Amino acid sequence: MKKIILILGAPGSGKTTTLQKVKSIEFSHYSIGETFRQNIKEDTEIGKEVKRYTDIGQIVPIHIAQKVIESYIDDWKDLIIIDDYPRDMEQAKMLETIITHKAEVVGVIEFLVDKQIALSRITSRARGVDDNPIKFEDRMRVYREKIESIRNFYIAQNKYWSLQNNYKTDNAKEELENILKALFNEKV
Repeated sequence: MKKIILILGAPGSGKTTTLQKVKSIEFSHYSIGETFRQNIKEDTEIGKEVKRYTDIGQIVPIHIAQKVIESYIDDWKDLIIIDDYPRDMEQAKMLETIITHKAEVVGVIEFLVDKQIALSRITSRARGVDDNPIKFEDRMRVYREKIESIRNFYIAQNKYWSLQNNYKTDNAKEELENILKALFNEKV
C-alpha cells in the first residue's frame, strides 16, 4: 500500500520550496497548487474553473481537486507527498475516500510561518496569479478559517507534525528530512 504524507501551510510558508530541496528520500511530490497554477497558465478547462476561485481568494471546489487527484494517484511511487492539500475538512474526508485500498495517510506536516515572512516570500516570487498582497490577505484568511478543523482531525489520528519555517529553507529542509524519515521509517 502506498504511503502518503500531506504537507499543509499558509501561503508563503515554504512548503514547495523546501520539499524540492529534499534529495535523501525518493518520493512522488505532488502539488495541487502548482498543478492548478500550471492549468491556469496553459488556459485549460480546469485552469479556467480554478481561476474563477483563485481570483477571489476562495478554495477550489472539491470536485475539481478530486478530478485532479484521481487522474494522478496510480502513477505515484509508493512514497507520496501531497503538497498544499487538503484545504478544508470536506477535502480531507474526500481524500480518505479516494485513496481507500490504494494508499494510507501516514502523516501530516504543517509548515508554520510568521505572516510578515510569508507575505515577503509571496511578493518576492510573484509567479502566480494569486501572488500579490491583496490576494495573500484573502488566502491567509481562508487558510486560518479552515486549518484548525483539519489540524484537529489529524491530531486525533496521531498523524500531525509541525515544522517552524521562519528561517531559510536549508534549515527547514533538515528538519523536514528528519520528520519524513520518521514517517517513512522502514522505506528509508
